[in-house]
Amino acid sequence: MKNGEFSRREFFKISAGSAVVMLGTGGCAFLSKGGTENEPRGHYKVFSKGKIGNLEIKNRLVKTATDLGATTDDCNYLNKGDNAYGNWSKGGAGLIISGHMTVVPQSRKDFLFNHNLTCIYADRFIPQLSKMAGAVHDADGDCKIIAQINHIGMDSISNPISASSVPWPFAEKKLKKKPHALSKSEIKEIRNLYVAAAKRAKAAGFDGIQLHGAHSFLLNTFLSPYSNKRIDLYGGSVQNMMTIVKEMTDEIKSSLGSDYPVLIKVNCFDKFPFDKTSTDTYPRFLSELAKTGVDAIEISEDTNNMDETKREAHYAMYDEKVDVDIPLILTGGNRSVEKIEKIASRGGIEYFGFGRPMILEPNLPNRWLKKIGNAECDCISCNECLTYLLEGNELVTCQAFPERGEALLRV
Repeated sequence: MKNGEFSRREFFKISAGSAVVMLGTGGCAFLSKGGTENEPRGHYKVFSKGKIGNLEIKNRLVKTATDLGATTDDCNYLNKGDNAYGNWSKGGAGLIISGHMTVVPQSRKDFLFNHNLTCIYADRFIPQLSKMAGAVHDADGDCKIIAQINHIGMDSISNPISASSVPWPFAEKKLKKKPHALSKSEIKEIRNLYVAAAKRAKAAGFDGIQLHGAHSFLLNTFLSPYSNKRIDLYGGSVQNMMTIVKEMTDEIKSSLGSDYPVLIKVNCFDKFPFDKTSTDTYPRFLSELAKTGVDAIEISEDTNNMDETKREAHYAMYDEKVDVDIPLILTGGNRSVEKIEKIASRGGIEYFGFGRPMILEPNLPNRWLKKIGNAECDCISCNECLTYLLEGNELVTCQAFPERGEALLRV
């Protein structure tokens, strides 16, 4: 506290426990929707069963990918990371998407962010990845887990690669050189790495995989009109920008079976002043993406509105003009079960992703289902859980409510 004024984090931390707190500009409202006096919410659409491909999901609440930082410098995954996955499963999530796993060797010193990545680039990681998937299935046999596989692309300090030699503005000052534009033969090599990683994920017991096509990572550079300046079959038109995703999806399903789910996470816009993707162009983008053979699309954006507290469900407006026949997962700013139930009831969005809220409340789905406490999550969006990780600390936990945050990592 400085000069008698509360910091943003301090104010939200204190007000989070209040029954009703109305804030002015720049704030948000925590409105109690009643606790246990009414019947539980089992009749809500968000608690109904769904399907992604042929994979049955017990409800529509998804723990989306957040890297836990549970990997050591020698690429071993810590048991406390498995505890977190088990607790998300016990907490009632219908689907869990792992933190991104690198398909190539990638050390802490090579990455723009100061933490180690979970590894899936060699068979020797299958036993420890099996423990992660097993922690989820052992805690709740109906909960499913998807392995998010990724190449960090231009975020590599030592060897940045991209669809074209165009650095994204936010990364330009940190990179020592412009990213290398991949040749067709190099794209084939990268594609083979993703297919091999998908095989390892299935061998380890994961129920499917997700291609990370957002947040400036490698696949995102092919899908963004800003970074993709190619004039070959991998660029030049919306259809061509999807080629790499279609090739990967076809090869993964050819190797692992057409029923093995392949999801993708993409930006709905890249948040540049000169961005060429908008609510007007995004429906066509999504329509073409759905034709690649993926089984579900998660909607995100480059900066993920990390400081946004004024609105809920940040990207819900993007589904209004979208007409695709595969499930959409809406991630970003989902705070209230009543709000997401309204969105689910109007159709379009079938699943709802939660990152930071389930770091603080791994039992959030069960709490909402049983109508315990407020209809809002307790997360105050201070972002210190992720800042803590990006500064090089191990094991991301809630820093606003440390004692509660530590519960995520306990058995």
